[in-house]
Amino acid sequence: MRCPYCGGLNADQAAFCARCGRDLTMQPAGRPRPPVPQPPPRSPVPQPPVRPQPLQPVQAPAPSQIRPHPSQSRLPVPPTSQPMRPQQPLAILPDQFAGVDVIIPTGPEPPAPFPPHILSHLHALEVGALEYTVVSDDSALGGKRIVRILYARCIHWQQVATLLKACKQFQSEKYSTLIVQGLYNREPNLFSFNNGQLVFDRGVRLGSQVLNRYQIETGTGYEGEALRIVMTE
Repeated sequence: MRCPYCGGLNADQAAFCARCGRDLTMQPAGRPRPPVPQPPPRSPVPQPPVRPQPLQPVQAPAPSQIRPHPSQSRLPVPPTSQPMRPQQPLAILPDQFAGVDVIIPTGPEPPAPFPPHILSHLHALEVGALEYTVVSDDSALGGKRIVRILYARCIHWQQVATLLKACKQFQSEKYSTLIVQGLYNREPNLFSFNNGQLVFDRGVRLGSQVLNRYQIETGTGYEGEALRIVMTE
């Protein structure tokens, strides 16, 4: 369509001129623009009616045709002839030297509060000490004595009790520091001890006092559940 004002070309459905911007719906003489004829609407094509399909009866499979899931067929069936026996409580301790977890029975309850809060609690644990074998007894510079003992792997409070028992056995005025290292096997490993360690320092000056100090670590000292106990007398 050509604009009656400026002669510019526009689309037939344009309401304003793209060239001069005037209203194309009104003619110059004030008469409205005749409407653009629209094609007549198409009548919808009739569709054939949809007939519902009759429902087919579903027949249940016979019991002989039902197969169990592969995961269900592998489940162990407990014997019914033998009664179930209660299992002994177990504790899982990581074995950093063999690369696997070692499952050992839990030990008895400690004879005193553990971890100990006072020195009497620490010495009361000694009644639960285990039997041990001396592996080595060496002297080092600075008045130190290093004793390594071998005993069964046990829980934390029994490690402390066994190390304390060995500490009392090897204490001597000749040495200012006694180090007792516990082992549960003779295999070489990355740590100097794997069953706890006790360091006894004689005559340590703490401020204005001169005291004896116990420093005890369980396990290898680097495990997540390892305990560290420091007490003085």
